Amino acid sequence: MKVKLLEEPVVEFGNKFLCDDPKMGLTVGGFYSLTSTTHRSEIHFAIIGTKENSEDLTTWINDVSKEIKAEPESFLNASNESDFEIENGIVNVIDEEEKLINSLFENEDGSQHDSDDITFEVNKRVNPDFPGFDSESIFQCKFLNDNSNNRVIKNADIDYIVKKRDKNDELSDKETSQLEKAAYYCELLITQYKDILENFITTRPSICFIIIPDKVVKAIGSLSMGNKFFNLRRYIKAQLIVLPNAIPVQLIIESTLTRTGKRRLQDKSMVAWNFVNACYYKNEGTPWSLDIKDKNTCFIGISFNKVINSDNNNVRASIAQAFNYQGKGLVFIGKQFEWDSLKNQTPSPHLSYDYAKELISMVLKEYERFNRIKPTRVVIHKTTDFWTGAINPNFAETEGLKKGIVDSLGNDVEMDLVTVKSSKFKLLRNTGDYPVIRGTFLEVDRNYGVLYTTGYIPYYETYPGMHIPHPLDIIKFEGDTSITTLSEEILALTKLNFNNCNYYDSLPITIRFAQKVGEIIQYFDDDVTNPPNKYFYYM
Repeated sequence: MKVKLLEEPVVEFGNKFLCDDPKMGLTVGGFYSLTSTTHRSEIHFAIIGTKENSEDLTTWINDVSKEIKAEPESFLNASNESDFEIENGIVNVIDEEEKLINSLFENEDGSQHDSDDITFEVNKRVNPDFPGFDSESIFQCKFLNDNSNNRVIKNADIDYIVKKRDKNDELSDKETSQLEKAAYYCELLITQYKDILENFITTRPSICFIIIPDKVVKAIGSLSMGNKFFNLRRYIKAQLIVLPNAIPVQLIIESTLTRTGKRRLQDKSMVAWNFVNACYYKNEGTPWSLDIKDKNTCFIGISFNKVINSDNNNVRASIAQAFNYQGKGLVFIGKQFEWDSLKNQTPSPHLSYDYAKELISMVLKEYERFNRIKPTRVVIHKTTDFWTGAINPNFAETEGLKKGIVDSLGNDVEMDLVTVKSSKFKLLRNTGDYPVIRGTFLEVDRNYGVLYTTGYIPYYETYPGMHIPHPLDIIKFEGDTSITTLSEEILALTKLNFNNCNYYDSLPITIRFAQKVGEIIQYFDDDVTNPPNKYFYYM
């Protein structure tokens, strides 16, 4: 065994500027799309919300068009990372999301916290000033809104749904369940959203902002269902993105615009960084790209999801995510299947030969169509071990994957099959106030290593996380690439989460959004057969 420190990956921005920090890279070089063919100088948006909330959003958009000075003395968790666990092939994010239902802009981009004891020292590298987002700034892009594309929801309609009065016009919570209220509220949004899609007058919006009032969040934002939770935001997104000609949506909690309430909010400048970056990507731009030698590699992640809505607790669905070096991502939701843990002697799901072959063939076909080029190398990150026919003839997934790849790309294609899962290894420092450095890599043997994707950041001179770093097991099952190079790629792929503007993510993008996608597909109606495959719909 030997321990080494992998170099922090750099990513490429506009004007071929290379940097390891996204905020610094964007400040100096601008978006990667500026020097490619994908830049769009305008983000046309629509708004669904109350009249007052729509005015709040307009004010916010105006604010981010100008410089916003950082207030680092009050900023919260700069990495916004959630502790994670990859267990039995399923990516579980260990956070208190149901308690943090008011998180900023629906994702981890600045989650709110109840504690008033969280303090951080001033660090402008962690939290730099936001330069302003408009056509004259380094971003060379601006938000535009056609008022005719906005839809107003009356407070009276919201109050009626939340309180739900009976025939005698008296409060009657007992007659209408909380789940029914959530469905009524979502139907109200669906009606307005479909109207925008079908009846825009001049310019079709590329993103729709939906503002959820605080009283809705408080009443029906998160509902307990035994040992499960109903999440209103996931339900809304699942209902909207499957509609014909859908556009990406961004759900915004009212208090994130008014910046009111008891919970502490992330610094305004940091919220602006995350907000514009996610919106630019949802507008089909590329904020930055990986600086790797082999730019014709297709990175695929395969993980599993438990189908909560099923009466059978054994039902699973596979989720495959394919990315190129620019972070252009596609999502594929495989057919549901039953996994008998007792019969198969493991709770970790595996794929049959035909299922694996069909899944990978579908992924590569769509990847080629989307990117207009065939990859010469395929890297599969899987959250369970690879089974062969020799291990279990009913689940010869390895042979199926390999056959699908060769049939799609030919015999000359290179392929690496890699398992990525939570590690039980722990590396500790003898001295110092911080955990191990991000990129610390323990090479156990030529096919197995332990990688820390989180940890102390020399550039920041601090550890920006709030959890003890958990490493990943990197296991090479088959392929010609060294375990070190495979780990370097995984470390680089932790810098492709465009849902925020953070220095890194704790998981590579190939498996990071498996959990997010899985959460949303739980709320698809049974008749949904062709959900969107571009991953920014699920952000």
